[in-house]
Amino acid sequence: MDNYGQEVAEAKIREKLNTDKVKLWLPPYTTAENQQGEMPKDLIKKYAADLMLSEDSVSQILEDLRKHALAKLAERNKFQASGIATLKIKVASKVGKLTKQIISVEISLDKTGAELKRIAAEEAEVDLRHLKLIASGKVISDKDPLKLQNIKNGSQVMLVVLSGHEVAYMDHHDEEVSAVSKTREAAELLSSRAEEEDDAFDVQIADQKGRPLALPKHEKKSLTLAMALHEKGRLALKQKHYSQALLLLLEADKSFGACSAEIMASVDNYAILNLDIVWCYLCLENIRELPDADKRLQKCEEMFHRSYGQYMERLTIIKGGADAERILMMRLHLLKGIVAFHQHNVSAADHLLQQAKDEYFMLQVDPEAVTHLVEIGFTIREARLGLRTNQGNVEKAAEYIMKDRQDKEEIRQKIKKDREERQKAKKYGLCANGESLNMSNVGLLVNMQYPKKAAIKALKKANNDIDQALELLKTHPELMETDSANISPIQLSDKDIAQLVELGFEPEMVITALHKHGGDTSKAAEDLIKYGGVLPNSSDESYSEDSTPSTSSESSPDKRQQQQRQEENKVIDELVSDLPQEEDEHLDFDMNDEKQFLDHYMALIQSLK
Repeated sequence: MDNYGQEVAEAKIREKLNTDKVKLWLPPYTTAENQQGEMPKDLIKKYAADLMLSEDSVSQILEDLRKHALAKLAERNKFQASGIATLKIKVASKVGKLTKQIISVEISLDKTGAELKRIAAEEAEVDLRHLKLIASGKVISDKDPLKLQNIKNGSQVMLVVLSGHEVAYMDHHDEEVSAVSKTREAAELLSSRAEEEDDAFDVQIADQKGRPLALPKHEKKSLTLAMALHEKGRLALKQKHYSQALLLLLEADKSFGACSAEIMASVDNYAILNLDIVWCYLCLENIRELPDADKRLQKCEEMFHRSYGQYMERLTIIKGGADAERILMMRLHLLKGIVAFHQHNVSAADHLLQQAKDEYFMLQVDPEAVTHLVEIGFTIREARLGLRTNQGNVEKAAEYIMKDRQDKEEIRQKIKKDREERQKAKKYGLCANGESLNMSNVGLLVNMQYPKKAAIKALKKANNDIDQALELLKTHPELMETDSANISPIQLSDKDIAQLVELGFEPEMVITALHKHGGDTSKAAEDLIKYGGVLPNSSDESYSEDSTPSTSSESSPDKRQQQQRQEENKVIDELVSDLPQEEDEHLDFDMNDEKQFLDHYMALIQSLK
């Protein structure tokens, strides 16, 4: 009997023992000294006949299950008496000279994750820095006690060691800080800039059509952090750095937890993240040891149905087709089939894998058709997605790609216009509640023949509420006093603005300083340094035209602040430099790995028939 056949037989006999309420750790099956007792021959014959197994096989399986039950009982008794828990650490793929795939570790749950990691590193004979432990789909924290991380007696833990390439990458960057920690730090900086609406890093989060979503600042910050970590994890996955990818994806999973349910329902990112995590489990040869995989795939399927429709009908309405996203469903059915196989549900596995196989062949594209589309000016990614969306029809694929390019260009132009509006608004400061000025509302009031300066003042006081602003203009005639010199900004050079922004100053403050000094970058820089990059309101007497920038040592902290901002910019630049620029990048892969797994598991199922 092969290993899989043994597992299936054990599962079936275990189920029968539970149904018949047979307790192998008690007499007559086990003696008072915990030695092998008497195994009734009638029981062996019955199970052998019911399961079509030999009596010798049933007898051996019953003895193995008896020993396993005694070991579990001893572990439980020890934990109850002393608080020492027994954890099973499953090693993901081959590690160094280690021959065991499962390491049994005894430890108090009052100990921290760092202590468990130290013991695991000694057992596996690997560098502590290159090791991570995962339980229930979460990376075990070094600082917190195990009992506060949902670790229990008998818990299964996954041990992940970075590969040679990943270790080299990490050592190249910093011997003290892991690549994952550095990526999270950079992603947190980027998310903070998204919350600030920093134009230097214009973060856009789009719906399934590619249109930017209007999100509250705190939601945008949370989602930006989660999505940045997900993209970096996906990049590592594409490069087959599976250990590093899994750690990044689990960091993203933790960050998605800070997003509201409403926001999560409006995007499909979290469903795809769960799919990517389970794909990592499979590539690390760890899919059957983690019940987390089954739970994640169920969650993924539910979210796909909610976002796309049970039969992809919602996506068809939104995008005019759903074939490009069908590649995600193919991977979902493949993974569900593999999980079902390892749960010994062969019939379900067979059905799901056949479904994945059918979808695989539907998604295949003719290499000559791809070449033809590339020759007329489209990218390989565009050609592949276009052909998949149009069932391989080259002419329709070309039309689809052209239309897709046009739609994306329209969206880009809208984003550009919105950015320009934000930059204009920044010239005039914030509203009383801290929001940016709504320039569309300014235009409405100007069209109603109100002076621009008065409109701006009223809207800032009214927090962009146009009805309240109109009331203010009627009841406060002093707002109507115009001063065109103060409100009509001069034309500034984009080069001058960029030059000062590169020094670490906020675009809004740069523009204000340049206006004050008639576009003189030197004087504007001196002013920005004097005030630490945050200029007082133009109505403040301390910020009058007569104010002279200080040259005292007060500017030293300001320079340090600028230097810190520049260093942060470099960290963010490094993060975003290799992130995909197209929102449908995740839908374009060659499916070679999927085909290998599909063939392997279908062959295993065929051998059981």
